Amino acid sequence: MVMMIIAALADDSDKAFMLNLYHDYYGLVRKTVYNITHDLDNLEDLINDIFLKLVDKISLIRTLNSGKTAAYIVYSSRSVAINFIKHRDVETKHLYYGEESDMAESISDGEDTIVDRIIHQEEIEEMGNAILKLPEKQKELLYFKYVLDMDDSEIAPIFNIAPDSVRQYLTRARRNAKQMMGKEMNNHAK
Repeated sequence: MVMMIIAALADDSDKAFMLNLYHDYYGLVRKTVYNITHDLDNLEDLINDIFLKLVDKISLIRTLNSGKTAAYIVYSSRSVAINFIKHRDVETKHLYYGEESDMAESISDGEDTIVDRIIHQEEIEEMGNAILKLPEKQKELLYFKYVLDMDDSEIAPIFNIAPDSVRQYLTRARRNAKQMMGKEMNNHAK
C-alpha cells in the first residue's frame, strides 16, 4: 500500500526520495516496531502507517542529516508502536470488563469471595489511578517492564540510559506509584 502511495506522488523527486527512504530505513522501522509490539500479525500494517506519516513530512525530512533522519524515523516508529499497544490494551480492557459485567453466572456461593473480588478490583483501580499520575517516562518504563515484559537491556536504549540504570529507574517509578497509591487510599478513607 505504501508503495502505491509513493508511486502516486506528483513530484518525481519526492517519489525517488521516499523510495530511497523506504529501502534505507525499512529494516530499522521493522526492528523498532517489533521490539516494542512483539506482534508479527500487525507488523506490516504498522510499518505502512509509519511510512504514510513520513510521506506527509517529506519537506521536513529532507532538511535533516542522516543521523537526525534515523532518529526522527525511530521516534516516529516508537510513537506509532506505542499508540498501537495502548489502543490494543484499551480494547483488551473493554473485552475483559465486558466478560466481568455479567458476574451472576460466575459467582460462587460464599460472600467472602464477592468481598474479596470487590476489594481486589478497587486495589487494581487505585493502582491504575496512581500510575496514571506518574510522569510519562515512569509510566512508560513500568509499562515496558511489566506489561510488555521487556528485559532491562531492551528498555535501556529506548530511554537512552545504561542497562544497569534501568533497575534504579524502575525502583523510583514503583516507589512513586506506591506513594501515590497511599495518598489515594488516604483520600478515600477520609
